[in-house]
Amino acid sequence: DNAKAYHCLGTTDPLPDLIQRTNKYLLDLRLAKWITQKQYELLSIKPNEVELAHLYYLPKAHKPGTPLRPIISGLKHPTIKISKFLDDLLRPLFDQMALNSTVTSGFDLVKQLQQWARNNF
Repeated sequence: DNAKAYHCLGTTDPLPDLIQRTNKYLLDLRLAKWITQKQYELLSIKPNEVELAHLYYLPKAHKPGTPLRPIISGLKHPTIKISKFLDDLLRPLFDQMALNSTVTSGFDLVKQLQQWARNNF
């Protein structure tokens, strides 16, 4: 419905510029000693390992007119290593903070329901 949400790249390839800017940002972080040399080497982008995200569509067959749902696959995007690195850093903190509001298993669900029942009945 929103024709301005995406635009065709045509023959323009933004990937080399994206690689260059991302590697420069990582180098700046390294020079400022915000990341180690090992982290810099781990996160740096090698042009033969990355590609632009792909846009494709899945039909919503259960809806009238069968509209399409846009899906963007970015598994080889230049910033995926950075995303995974940040997730590894933040995941333990998030898991700890969300522990009281997250159900981790069927056993945990039963335990939480029993606790709720004791407190509310």
